[in-house]
Amino acid sequence: MQQIEHEEKQPLLSPADPESQPLNPVCHTQEEDEDDPEQIFVRAVAEIDTQPLLVKGEPFTFGEVVEIVLLISVLCFSFMGIVWQCITYPHTLVVLYTKAHPAQLTTTLDVSTRALAPVTITRSATIPATGQGHQKATQATSYVTFYNGLSIVQSVPGGTVFTGSDGAKITTDQTANIPPNAPPEDGYVTVPAHALHPGAKGNIVAYDVSIALSSSLTVKNLAAFTGGRDARTFKAVAAHDLKTLTSTVNETVTQAFTTAFPLQPREAAIPTHCTTKTTADKAIGEEAQSVSLTVVKTCSAIAYNSQQVEQQATAAFSQTKPGAQYHIVGSVQTTVQSVSPVSVTISGKWVYTFSQDYEQLLAQQIEGDTPAQARKVLLGKGIIAYASIPNTLPPAAMYINFLVLVE
Repeated sequence: MQQIEHEEKQPLLSPADPESQPLNPVCHTQEEDEDDPEQIFVRAVAEIDTQPLLVKGEPFTFGEVVEIVLLISVLCFSFMGIVWQCITYPHTLVVLYTKAHPAQLTTTLDVSTRALAPVTITRSATIPATGQGHQKATQATSYVTFYNGLSIVQSVPGGTVFTGSDGAKITTDQTANIPPNAPPEDGYVTVPAHALHPGAKGNIVAYDVSIALSSSLTVKNLAAFTGGRDARTFKAVAAHDLKTLTSTVNETVTQAFTTAFPLQPREAAIPTHCTTKTTADKAIGEEAQSVSLTVVKTCSAIAYNSQQVEQQATAAFSQTKPGAQYHIVGSVQTTVQSVSPVSVTISGKWVYTFSQDYEQLLAQQIEGDTPAQARKVLLGKGIIAYASIPNTLPPAAMYINFLVLVE
């Protein structure tokens, strides 16, 4: 009976499936086997136990497939539920303003330099005059001559007014004592006079006044009256016009010097021993529509290796780092103060680096806190200047996000 069952089960094994069998030892003489390396290897392999190949199992039943599908579906829906909760659960954004730590130092660098020959640069500029001048009205002045036909002295008081043929009035500045005549000529005297009213109308021509005061006394202006001007307002040069021009032209000259010297690659130059001459074509208060200014500047220079300066300045500034977790924000500014030797001022800002792990730690410390409680915790770290917290924080750190800004 057992033999029959055994024979009935034999077809379950596929004839194509390989069956692993132990290696059969090969018969050799003892003398041949002892020294032959190949035979030594064969004997060692023959001693290793081998396992028969697994028999291919039966295919899954329909019920087993359903169970597997259901299990995978449950796992997928559970995972999707967790993801959906993470996405839809309200996250709170906390804005942090980290403290910036300004740093500045002045130091001397070991940089090679060389002297450059002097260079002269001339620059000019013109701008409209913006000042305002005022001219008061002035009186015209000249002289009048009196003629006396009598043999006695005649006098005309100072301040006597005479009217010319064009209606302009003049007045004498002093008393005129006219000597007697000496036939065949009349006696005469000339005295200063001025127009009675200021303005250009007082500029009368010669002989505009020619008046017979009596049968023996006349007065005439032998020369024209001049200098009479009407009141007026005009454009003039203001003090700030020259100040603006000076600043503009000097800036242009300074900019020109940055490329005025012959430099080698990676070199920069600092002008030294400069002389400047500034000339304006108009004075302050002078009537003008525009004003021009010219600057002539002559400078020597010292050239230095700018790459060396930048490298050494960066290395020097790194010594001011407050701690290992700080980094530079923005750029490091290097200003060359002098070149004999090269002295520079270096300035920049350090800020604390908020790593993902540190943000997670902060979130764990403030989860569930009110804005006041969370702000107290955050500001207590010493690296945060201000914290903007919109509402009470979620109970789990995973729903707290940070936006870090620099104050």
